Amino acid sequence: MAGRLEGKRTIVTGAGSGIGRAAATLFAAEGALVLCADINGEAADDTAAGIGRAAVGLRVDVTRPEDCQAMTEQAAATFGGIDAVYANAGVDGPGRAGDLEVEEWNRVIGVNLTGVWLTVKYALPHLIEAGGGSLVLQASVGGVIGVPGIASYAAAKAGVIGLARQMAVDYGADNIRVNAICPGTVPTPLVRATYAKRGGFSATASAPADASIDEMIDAAKVRHPIGRLGTTGEIAQLALHLASDESSWTTGTAIVIDGGMSVA
Repeated sequence: MAGRLEGKRTIVTGAGSGIGRAAATLFAAEGALVLCADINGEAADDTAAGIGRAAVGLRVDVTRPEDCQAMTEQAAATFGGIDAVYANAGVDGPGRAGDLEVEEWNRVIGVNLTGVWLTVKYALPHLIEAGGGSLVLQASVGGVIGVPGIASYAAAKAGVIGLARQMAVDYGADNIRVNAICPGTVPTPLVRATYAKRGGFSATASAPADASIDEMIDAAKVRHPIGRLGTTGEIAQLALHLASDESSWTTGTAIVIDGGMSVA
């Protein structure tokens, strides 16, 4: 039986760790060719090496237009085109609006919003040439509901949701689907970095003031009615669905996958 992405030519950014690595590995297991992009070139290469011949690694800074253009051109040249892109690369963004410095605001917006836009901007001509395809944009539950202490991150992720909706309208006639994924708490390296800098969610009062990062993350379970945090594999499964032809009539959506956090 053929895989769900059999023969699909794909790009996954932020593929060096966390959700991106899980998605790149899953895409390949389902038959895709995968360009694994990451700001950490060694990590991107490690992901690709773990996948095997169906993948290549590439160091990419998604805030640099020339990097994003080169990434899409290399994927198209190596695979013969592009069918799907998972724009997943991101950085942590702790801090309240009144406390942030301009440089920190620009850093987070630059990667988490502008970087997503640049990734898909340069991929679009290749998807149009291929007769259509899927763009999957990484947002967050923080772009849907208020979450304490992540002003720049939340603003960027809300922007990603708006971008997905707008692009779905602009490129539907080109048979290009654009959707956003909005995860709740998944203990990836990015989430751990946020907790380390921010001191955890203010809502996790069950964790003592001197709690370790692991204890603070564990305490975040109380925000999720399902009683646990998410896994990278669960988010990757949703990305797989959206990248595949199974979602052929799904576009302009912001799909929340958060164990019920946003409705609690």
